[in-house]
Amino acid sequence: MTTTSEKPGLVSHLRRHPILYGFALMFACTWPIDLWAAAASRGMVSVAIPPFLPILVGYGFVVAAITMTAILDGRAGVKALLRRFLVWRFGVLWYAVVLLGPFAVDLAGIGIDALLHGTVPAFDEPFLNRILGPSLGLAVAMPVFFVIDALANGEEIGWRGYSLPRLQDRHSALVASLVVGVVWAVWHLPKFLTAGSTQSYPFWLFLLDMVASAIIYTWVFNSTGGSLLSVALLHAAFNTSTISLPVLPAVTGDNSVMVTTILLRIAIAVVIVVVAGPARLTRSRDPIPVTPQVSRAAR
Repeated sequence: MTTTSEKPGLVSHLRRHPILYGFALMFACTWPIDLWAAAASRGMVSVAIPPFLPILVGYGFVVAAITMTAILDGRAGVKALLRRFLVWRFGVLWYAVVLLGPFAVDLAGIGIDALLHGTVPAFDEPFLNRILGPSLGLAVAMPVFFVIDALANGEEIGWRGYSLPRLQDRHSALVASLVVGVVWAVWHLPKFLTAGSTQSYPFWLFLLDMVASAIIYTWVFNSTGGSLLSVALLHAAFNTSTISLPVLPAVTGDNSVMVTTILLRIAIAVVIVVVAGPARLTRSRDPIPVTPQVSRAAR
């Protein structure tokens, strides 16, 4: 007689390698759209990609994370995963960190670069104008883009909702962050092939940035009780800041400001590791988010 933990076939295999197959499904649900967009941007395909598809590509993470969680943990696991978006009572200070932190880092990078090179980049032609157009004005375009990004960018349910807790169940928070950071960076590769995208600088710089950012995101996630709301807001603020301030090489004309801001994020990540410790990446005494108990019982 076969028990639940001894189910043969695909489900049993997925249970043995939940992180690997989770990542694979995330790529399978998103890369076809991103590769199509990259090919279309360079005139390599005759069928133009519908403009709404690249905007909604993040929902591939939602499909992948919910599908894998349903297979591994059942309905209870899916509910536990989605409830992380409802964790909102994590204090005014953390709201300030996630909403204003990215802007503070980018502005500091711009300031340091200006002191080092004696020139201040122009603030009047942000990359955001190329996305929403200049007619809205920055004061309107920034909150509009932030809301769109917060609602349409489904990456966090994949990176921090599904993957990070499972990795932290088996490894330290630092190791888990390094794994997520590398995969996160690799996932963006098609965007480096897309003409006119924000990724118009060397991939190795982006890789360093994503690894450092993954540590910062883990610090926020673990410190806010595993709140997916906190990291979703952080992600939206990060993207909004990057395209609203003169940081990207496509706006400034070189990598100087971008390199400075990446070095700042690396420094912040190092401080987090030293102060909070590599095991948990948080000074909170609450348990760090790991694989739901329902998943362990199902193994």
